[in-house]
Amino acid sequence: MDYDKKTLKISAKIAAGALSESGKLDPESAKETVVFLKTVYNGISPLREQEDFVKDAFKAAGRITAAACEEMEDPEGETAAKFFKIVYEGILPIAKEEDFDDDVFKYVSKITAAACEEMEEPDEEKAAEAAEFFKAVYSGLLEEEAEEISEEEKTVCNGKYIVKETASGIKFSLAAGNNQIIGVSEIYSSRAAMEKGIESVRKNAPTANLEDLTAEPVVPATCPKFEIYNDKAGEFRFRLKARNGEIILASEGYKTKASCENGIESVRKNAPAEIAE
Repeated sequence: MDYDKKTLKISAKIAAGALSESGKLDPESAKETVVFLKTVYNGISPLREQEDFVKDAFKAAGRITAAACEEMEDPEGETAAKFFKIVYEGILPIAKEEDFDDDVFKYVSKITAAACEEMEEPDEEKAAEAAEFFKAVYSGLLEEEAEEISEEEKTVCNGKYIVKETASGIKFSLAAGNNQIIGVSEIYSSRAAMEKGIESVRKNAPTANLEDLTAEPVVPATCPKFEIYNDKAGEFRFRLKARNGEIILASEGYKTKASCENGIESVRKNAPAEIAE
């Protein structure tokens, strides 16, 4: 069998969880382990071929399933493979979100795995419960992490989002109080997707990090972040990236870096703006 190393590694962790209470080290238990590992591997391997495969969700499902397997009576691994799939598919929507936070995701996978260690009779129903538990903890931690914009800051903001239909879709621009455009979005296929993009700017811009790609040396910053860079004409521009690295707003060209930095501060200030209908 032509094994995929990463899938095999996850399968081995799950098998290790199942064997942690057995205490048997003999040829017969070794044969059972091989059967278990192959069954899990063959069961979860197709998930990696899916178009929407997400590595972080795959790892988290492996950790959670391995913990659940410590209490799972499953000599052939079929229940473990089903458990993994249900957990993976249940938490996948979180990992695909635009504002996905991989650090919080990792912490929650550890918490959920610990909770699964004492789970009674792990089965498909329990797997669904584990996924719901994961989502609830993740959402709760993300809410705590997000910094609320104060009422004072909202009062100061006098910008607006301007929505424009194009031949290929719909986009938005963020304008300052003087009606100057300070950032433009990509083109979205639907109004709903465009509004989600605006919400992402509102959420990420005020506290986003700053990475200056024109500096020597460049100091890397984690997303969400503003990136300052030089365009082909040698002018300074910035782009705002969400937590998943997707560009959600881009600027015009500035003659000086100072002007570009002022543009970033204007985006921070005006991000809470409403849509001008």
